Amino acid sequence: MSVLWALVLVACLMFCSMAATAADPLEVGNLHQLFIDDHVIAARTDVDLTLHEPTKYSGSPVLRPERPWEKGVALYGTVMYDEQEGLFKAWYRGMEDTCYVCYATSEDGIRWDKPVLNVKTYKGSTENNIVLGSRTPLFYIDGFGVIKDLDDPDPARRYKLLTYNNKRRFAAMVSPDGIRWEGPINPKAHDTGDVISVYYDTGLDQFVGLLKRRFVYEDGSRKRARLVSYSDDFVTWSDPQWALVPDEKDPPTTEFYSHVAFMYEGMRIGYVTKFETATEKIDTQLCFSRDGKKWERYRERVPFLPNGPDGSFDAGMLIAGGSGLVIRDRTLWIYYCGFNIDHAGRTYGDAADLVGIGLAHLRIDGFVSADAGPEGGTLLTVPLRCSAKTLRVNVDASGGEVRAELLDARGRPIPGYDAASALPFTGDSIDAPLVWQGHTGIAAVGETVQVRFHLKNASLYSFWFAEE
Repeated sequence: MSVLWALVLVACLMFCSMAATAADPLEVGNLHQLFIDDHVIAARTDVDLTLHEPTKYSGSPVLRPERPWEKGVALYGTVMYDEQEGLFKAWYRGMEDTCYVCYATSEDGIRWDKPVLNVKTYKGSTENNIVLGSRTPLFYIDGFGVIKDLDDPDPARRYKLLTYNNKRRFAAMVSPDGIRWEGPINPKAHDTGDVISVYYDTGLDQFVGLLKRRFVYEDGSRKRARLVSYSDDFVTWSDPQWALVPDEKDPPTTEFYSHVAFMYEGMRIGYVTKFETATEKIDTQLCFSRDGKKWERYRERVPFLPNGPDGSFDAGMLIAGGSGLVIRDRTLWIYYCGFNIDHAGRTYGDAADLVGIGLAHLRIDGFVSADAGPEGGTLLTVPLRCSAKTLRVNVDASGGEVRAELLDARGRPIPGYDAASALPFTGDSIDAPLVWQGHTGIAAVGETVQVRFHLKNASLYSFWFAEE
């Protein structure tokens, strides 16, 4: 074989390999597939994508200032539901002469108890719910995140906290119970601003710190922006990398104040707060990441949790926090911090200045829906590996219907699973099976398929493959 033909053969093999790789189906397993981005969408016709605002609980704020050390109750911290103890737990910031980490518990997530812990001294008494904070600069805590780590073999490190102090350094701390904390345990701390958080990334198998710093642009201007830092052991942290920076698509007055994140169905979903320097107001946008490194905001960059009307406790600033994902009663519970003043201290409405922690609810998987009207529309997925015998959906078709057809690896309808064989689902369900005439399950398990959803007067929130 000549050298020329050998080179041609190698090139052909490389091309075929690249083509095969490009055609490889998306491995989705049994994870719910959302429409926050176009990751699973190949095409859509007469189908719109809608971002859904969580519904604010009418009784908010659920945590209010009640003690002298709570003048500034704020969720620059974490709310979680402890499955092992069947208890809601909150670590929040109180403020009076300095900043404190305060602790509260709740059985229902609405009515909270602030236990006397006898851990920290406040004005000569330990009868308080303070777990961290003092006048010492090292522990001037103005932003933190807490996680419970069940995989750490050391029970003294069961709870982990990443915090900021007024020397603009972040510090990692550990605790056996979330009440008595030791640290800092990290020998090297990085520069950061306030309002930081932390989550555990199961895809990366790393702890991820979400930090704040001012980004310097080419013209020398500076804006608040967000960074990420990674750790395998919660002790040694990587140099922070930029994750969310205001760009040319944003108004010149946009800055990013805070960022929290959690794992959700194989991806990372988070809330980033937009600080509008022209008005001094802060609201919350939805953001996401597929790899835990590159972060994006939802397409339209509109508020996910907007400010309330003048006079409400969240009229001036609304900062979604909590760091942890809370799912109760098959609903997402989103805790946030509200202020009736803006960042410049101006009051909105006639109500007295108020800061507190509010609650909002969202349909499970309900961040974004694919919607079609009465004329109907279709949404076609990218090629997927069919991983189970049942196709299930989270859908509101109470005024219409949804059907699904399956296409093979060449984009052809699979006999018996085509549109004509698909039986419509009508109703509102977060877990409904889609079926076909004469079939109790999908025969193409393990094969490459595309799903074409046919929607009419329906909103599709997610879909997934599941065992029967």
